[in-house]
Amino acid sequence: MTALPDDESEMEATRMSLGDHLQELRGRLFKSVVVLAIAFVAIYSWRFEAFSMIQAPHRQAMEMLNEARAEHFEGKLAAAEEAGQPLDALEYFEPGYPERRVLVDRLRSDDRLVNFTSDQGFVLRLRVCFWLAVFVAAPFMLWQMWGFIAAGLYRSERTVVYRSVPVSMALFLGGVAFGYRVMVPYALYFLGVDDIELETLAVTAQTADNYLGFLKGLALAMGAVFQLPVLMMALTKLGLVGPGLWAEYRRHTIVGALVLAAVITPPDPVTQMLMAGPIIILYEVGIWVARFTTPQAKGAAAGELAP
Repeated sequence: MTALPDDESEMEATRMSLGDHLQELRGRLFKSVVVLAIAFVAIYSWRFEAFSMIQAPHRQAMEMLNEARAEHFEGKLAAAEEAGQPLDALEYFEPGYPERRVLVDRLRSDDRLVNFTSDQGFVLRLRVCFWLAVFVAAPFMLWQMWGFIAAGLYRSERTVVYRSVPVSMALFLGGVAFGYRVMVPYALYFLGVDDIELETLAVTAQTADNYLGFLKGLALAMGAVFQLPVLMMALTKLGLVGPGLWAEYRRHTIVGALVLAAVITPPDPVTQMLMAGPIIILYEVGIWVARFTTPQAKGAAAGELAP
C-alpha cells in the first residue's frame, strides 16, 4: 500500500526516540498486568463455578456416551428375550430398570475429572482462573498492544485494522464458542464410541490435566480458524494478495484444511470434518469478502449498476 503525503507528515509528527518507546511500552505493559490481575482476582472468587463451567463439555460428552451405551445394552436385553434366553437386567442396569435407566458403575463413564495428587485440584483451579482471566482481559491487552504498534503504521494501514478488529473479535469469540459447545463434546464422544459395547470399561474417568489441555487446544484452534475471512480481507485491502489468487488456491486450501484437521483433532473422521468444514466455508466467505472490498470490485459493481 502506497503511503500518502499526509501519512508521511503524520509519521514525522509522532516520531519518538528509543527511550520514549521503551517508556510507553513499560506503561502499557503495566496497565495490562494490572487489568489481568483484577480479572484473575474477580474470577478466583468464583473459582468453583468457573471450574464447573469448564467441565460442562466433558459432562455433555459423558452423558451422550452413557445414553448410547444404555441403548446398546437395552437392545441386547430385548434381543436375548426374543431369542428365548433372557438376561438379567441387573447385570447392566441399577435396580429400578426400566423406570430408571441407569447403568451400573462398571459400564458408566464418569463425568468427574480425576486428580492424582492432593494439591492438583487447587493448582488446576488456579490455572483455570488464570486462563479465563487472560480471555477476559484480552481485549484491553490487545488494545494496549495495538496502541503501541499503531504509532509505526500509516493512517491508511491503521484504517484497515480499525475496520477489521471488531469483526475479528466477534469471529474469534464465535470460534471459541463453537469449539467449547460443539468440537470438544463431540470429539470426546467419538473418542469413546469404540468402548460402547464393552462389558467392562478399562478407564471410566479422564484426568483433569489432560482434559484442560484438550479443551484449551481445540477451543483456541477454532478461534484462530474463524479469523480466516478477516485475514484474507486485510491482505487484500493492503494490496498483498488479490481476490483472483485466493480463488486460484481454493483446491489447495481444501487439502490443507483436511491435513490440518487430521493433525490437530483426535483421530476420528467426524471431529476432523467439524474442523475442516468451517475452514473451507470460511475460506469461501473470505473470497467473496475480498472480491467486494477491493477498489476494483467496487468500481465494477458501480459500473454494472450505472444506467
